[in-house]
Amino acid sequence: MRHLLLAAALFMPAAATAQSLPCAARERVLEFVIDQRGETRLASGEAAQGASIEVFASESGTWTLVLNLPDGRSCLLASGEGFEATGGLQPARGNPA
Repeated sequence: MRHLLLAAALFMPAAATAQSLPCAARERVLEFVIDQRGETRLASGEAAQGASIEVFASESGTWTLVLNLPDGRSCLLASGEGFEATGGLQPARGNPA
């Protein structure tokens, strides 16, 4: 969580939103996620209204969830530690892997 707070201090939101996400130009967000945290992209997907999401993780177990907006900004949604790849899609119900 302290990494996300550090990121929030690095990125100035372009406009105040209800969610107050730390957003910046995509390249600046990638510099933080890839260069500073040492993470690589593991997954991506399309989101509503032309946005997309990406999941980044490192071998040390850190992870970051990024929202990419159609206007070229990217926002840090969440980050943490203890990431483990599950070896493919897993059932959504039951005990987490």
